[in-house]
Amino acid sequence: MDAQERDRLAGELDALAAALEEARGRHAAGLDPEPSLAAAFAARSEAAHRRTVDALRDAGEEALAARVAALRAERAAAGHEEAWRAAEAAARGRGPDGEAPLAALELAALRERDRGRRLALARAAAEALGPAAAHREAACEAAARARAEVGHAPDWRVVVEGDQLLAASDDAWRDVLAYRARTELALEPLPAGDLARADLLHLAALSRWDGLFRAGMLPVALKLTLEPLGLDGRARVDAADRPAQWPGVHVHGARISFRPRGGAGDWQDLAEGVGRALGASAAPAHRRDPAFGAALGWLLGSLLLEPRWLADRAGVERRQAADVVRDLALRRLLALRARAAALRVATEVERGLSGARWREAYAEAMEGATAARWEGVRAARDADAAAHAAALRGADAGERLRRDLRERLDEDWWRNPRAAPLLAGLLAAGALPPAPGDTTPAPGDAARALVARLEGKPA
Repeated sequence: MDAQERDRLAGELDALAAALEEARGRHAAGLDPEPSLAAAFAARSEAAHRRTVDALRDAGEEALAARVAALRAERAAAGHEEAWRAAEAAARGRGPDGEAPLAALELAALRERDRGRRLALARAAAEALGPAAAHREAACEAAARARAEVGHAPDWRVVVEGDQLLAASDDAWRDVLAYRARTELALEPLPAGDLARADLLHLAALSRWDGLFRAGMLPVALKLTLEPLGLDGRARVDAADRPAQWPGVHVHGARISFRPRGGAGDWQDLAEGVGRALGASAAPAHRRDPAFGAALGWLLGSLLLEPRWLADRAGVERRQAADVVRDLALRRLLALRARAAALRVATEVERGLSGARWREAYAEAMEGATAARWEGVRAARDADAAAHAAALRGADAGERLRRDLRERLDEDWWRNPRAAPLLAGLLAAGALPPAPGDTTPAPGDAARALVARLEGKPA
């Protein structure tokens, strides 16, 4: 394979990835309830074919071969993915106020103060997920078989790193969670209590700080932060709040679908989402590093843990800052721990875990990581091992980048004019600089920084 042929294949891969991002992004944004993925694969079949994988490997193009192999797995699951997307778009459940769409049930449960109603809404959402879950599981299993056919082996090193993250943050997580659950919900976490996923997410919504993190000020705060850094306008945010739009932040390439859930979580999630979209915009799909986007997301999301930024952009007073930072750090640690637990189960799916055993393993892993009861029907919604791995490694890389910027530019690095050219250099390279020396950084930097915040120590 000569350079011209290699470049042609890379262009085909980029075009296919862009078509898939467009279709999936429109679905998440509530614009297309039944996206056609098979048509995109048919139009660019060479970029997702096993023969292409073999040819690239024979030519020594291992990185490009791995990307084609990933698309080959997605192609094998395309029919099932179309089915689950259509099923979720039509999903409805009967909550305490009658029948409602899945997205409406999930949004309502997040903010419901009455526990009986909150749990009823969560049950209705779980029941509504049932038909789509079967299609999701079939998609995951088809993709796993396709990956095995092209010789893709799961990366167990990052799974072990996730286990280490859970062990290192377990005491701090359980201590702070128990205090928050008792004082705000009069509940105890597992195993002594019966804290449920719906209770945990309600706690993580941080509604007590809603007066500070107003929805109307979020675009202004982001613009005032991103403009001096030279980052404004690179990511496209669709915040139309359509009835069928998925709640929360969902990134597809450089596009973001954002349906507000309300409060501080929206600020943190959208800042991270912008970072991920910036990482995607920095390189074509055939040489894009998902961990780079996750690192930039971690960096921007970390601004929500900086008292100076909180004071300038959200009006958080000094007397409130320590509590706000601790709550946001706990929320962020929940996301890391949930990903680490889900990663291990998703990787086991690659080895043949399926059916009821999959759901049971998922519920057990999530309960161990979060100290809350979890519904097994959500297992296939949380089965993207590659995304989990990129997020965990990107978080550690982003934490190291944050520390480096603080050391070079001071604590309020985002206010320093020298930050813009430094970030521009990273985006131009489309990758983080290699670690100094010959040693690989130890994993767990992000979790350790969050634990320090929970303990009231500098991070």
